[in-house]
Amino acid sequence: MFSTTVRILTIAFVVAAGLLGQSLLAATTVVVGPSTCKPTYTHFSTIQSAVTASPWGTTIMVCPGSYPEQVVISQPLTLEGVTDGTGNASVIRVPGAGLVQNGTSVSFGPVTVQLLVENTVGVTVKGLIVDGSGGNCPAGSNRNVGIGVFNVGSANDGTTAAKIEDVVVRNETTCSGDGILADTSYATITGSEIHDINQTAIDAYNAKYTITNNSIQRDNAFGIVLVNNANGSVVSGNNVSNGWNGIYSTGASYGAIITKNTVLNNTQVGIWIDYAYQQTITQNVVSGSWWLLYMEGGNLNIVQSNTLSDASLYDAIVEVASFGGNNITKNTVDEAPFGIYVDGSTGGDTLVPNTFYNTVITLDPGPPTLPTEPVQP
Repeated sequence: MFSTTVRILTIAFVVAAGLLGQSLLAATTVVVGPSTCKPTYTHFSTIQSAVTASPWGTTIMVCPGSYPEQVVISQPLTLEGVTDGTGNASVIRVPGAGLVQNGTSVSFGPVTVQLLVENTVGVTVKGLIVDGSGGNCPAGSNRNVGIGVFNVGSANDGTTAAKIEDVVVRNETTCSGDGILADTSYATITGSEIHDINQTAIDAYNAKYTITNNSIQRDNAFGIVLVNNANGSVVSGNNVSNGWNGIYSTGASYGAIITKNTVLNNTQVGIWIDYAYQQTITQNVVSGSWWLLYMEGGNLNIVQSNTLSDASLYDAIVEVASFGGNNITKNTVDEAPFGIYVDGSTGGDTLVPNTFYNTVITLDPGPPTLPTEPVQP
C-alpha cells in the first residue's frame, strides 16, 4: 500500500511539474495601447493592468503613446516599448493626480518610483521613455525615481537578474530626483540615455551591477554612483557629460572595473574614488573638470592608462589619505594648473611613470583645494 501511494504521489508530482514547465515555456505576448496597434494580440489600456494580469514570462509590448501611471513589476517578464514605424515613442508620464510614494529602498527608505521592479528576478525593461516632467513631492517620500530596481536577484544571477536597456529617463528634477536607482540588486543597465536629473543619473547600491554604454547629461550631483558594490561590478563605455560629478565609487565597494568611459565637462570631479578598494580605473578619457581624477582613502587601486586633459581649476590627479598599495601610473595629463598632488600618507604607492604635457606645475606642493561631496549621493 505504501509503495502504491508513493508511486501515485510521484506521478502526480511529475505531471504537475510538467504542466508548470509548459506554462513557463509557453511564452505569452500581450499589448498595451489601441487595438489598431498589433491587432492580433490581447490588448490592455494601461501598463499596470497588463502587468497585473500577465503570468510569468509574458512579453508586454507597449505601443507608442503617453501612459500617465506608476507601474510596479514583481514577476519575471519583459516590458518593451515598440515603435509604429514613424519614430513615435512609448512614454510613461506623471499621472494627472500626481505621484504617490510606492516603494521602499534599503538605502533611502520610502521613495516614489515611476517604473518599479522589485522582489523578483528575470525582468527586462527596454525601449521605453520615463519622463518625470511635472512631478510632485509626495509626503513621506525621500526621493523621486524614474526607474527603480529593488531587491532583485542574488549573487548566483551575476548581473542579469534585471536588465534595463535602451531606455530614456529624463526630467527627474523634483525631490532629489534620480534617473535609475538600483538597490540591493544584480542588474545590467545598458544602452540608455539619462538626462536632466536633479540628483544622480544612475545610482547602484549594495550588490553587483554592469553599467555600460549609457549616455548621461546634466545631472546636478553625480552621473554614475557605486556604493557598497560587491566584487566585479563593471562601469564601461559610458559617456558622462555636463553634470556636477562624473563617476563616483565609495563605501565598501571593492573590485569594480571602471574602464573606457568618456567623462567630459563635469564641473567638479571627473572620476572620484572615495574610500573604495581594489578598483581598476583604466583607459578612461576625462576632460574639463576642476579635478580630473580624485582618490581618497583607498588601497590596492590600479589607475593606469587614462587620458586626462583640461583640469579647469586644480589638479589633474589627487591622492590623499592612502592606505597603500595604489598604482597610479602610465596616465597622460595634458593642460592642468597642477599635474599631481599626493599627501604624506602614500607610502607603498607607485606614482611613476606618468606623462605630463602643458602642465604649469607637475608636482603640486599643496595643500590643495579639495572637492566638496554633495549630501547623500
